[in-house]
Amino acid sequence: MSMPSQSKEAVNISVRPMRETDLAEARRIFRVAFGTFLGVPNPEDFWADREYVLTRWRNDRNTGLVAEIDGQMAGSNFATKWGSFRFFGPLTIRPELWNQHIAQAILGPTMDVFAKWGVRDAGLFTFAHSPKHIGLYQKFGFWPRFLTAIMSKAINVSDASALKLSSLTEAAQDQAIAACRNLTGSIYEGLDVTSEIRSVDQQSLGETLLLWGGDSLEAFAVCHCGEGTEAGRDTCFVKFAAVQPGIDSDKAFDRLLGACESLAVERRLVRVEAGVNLSRTKAYRRMLQRGFRTDISGVAMHRPDSPAYNHPDTLVIDDWR
Repeated sequence: MSMPSQSKEAVNISVRPMRETDLAEARRIFRVAFGTFLGVPNPEDFWADREYVLTRWRNDRNTGLVAEIDGQMAGSNFATKWGSFRFFGPLTIRPELWNQHIAQAILGPTMDVFAKWGVRDAGLFTFAHSPKHIGLYQKFGFWPRFLTAIMSKAINVSDASALKLSSLTEAAQDQAIAACRNLTGSIYEGLDVTSEIRSVDQQSLGETLLLWGGDSLEAFAVCHCGEGTEAGRDTCFVKFAAVQPGIDSDKAFDRLLGACESLAVERRLVRVEAGVNLSRTKAYRRMLQRGFRTDISGVAMHRPDSPAYNHPDTLVIDDWR
């Protein structure tokens, strides 16, 4: 998820790793940048109940980047590694500095991070209605593909349940995380969201739900819950969820969504939010059937111009904001 910056006039821009002392200003710029772009009355207050900067920096303190002009922060960006897949964002620039090459300056070092990791596929989420965004990222080899729907629904009482990772012993948690890694690897070689699972646990952001079928993991969901997380007030946000491909995958997907609603009820939340790439036709249609409706539409841009794990039968929930 990112903000635009096109050429206007040359400025002296430097880019460096993010430090803990940068967090307060990075969070402020995040709110003001998106609030300004979306036209909210008080940009400083935009998404004040959501946390994107602090959670991602704590998840991996080596992947945040800061752009400076004359020693003052101009913007920031984060790189995220999900095993063999990578994405970046939120990339935000101070609104009074838009159109001065700052986003391009910070994207160069971001691509260096990707190169260091060894990229198979990479992506980003951006605004589908903004030619500036799309044109900027095409300069770095990213190409628009399918829309991503950020969907939500009000909570209905659900009796679906799932095992909670937090309820397991440390040894059992390690085994469960390995099972999650095997499941995502069966969908897309090398896909691994262990960092998200660990982050939710270590930062107390929510819960990871596990659906077992006998001795095998059928599905799991990594959820942020409530204020101070990526969910925001009164919301359970499904950061990532996946179902093992197989005969009963549709039923497992429904049970997993029901378990997310049950978690929300338990946490006294009133809505569930989840993103799905519209090329995952089966997942999108199942979510519509369960009452989810689209709040925001973005476009997923890919480098190279390939689908990665976005296919019609892939039952995966995520978005790359």
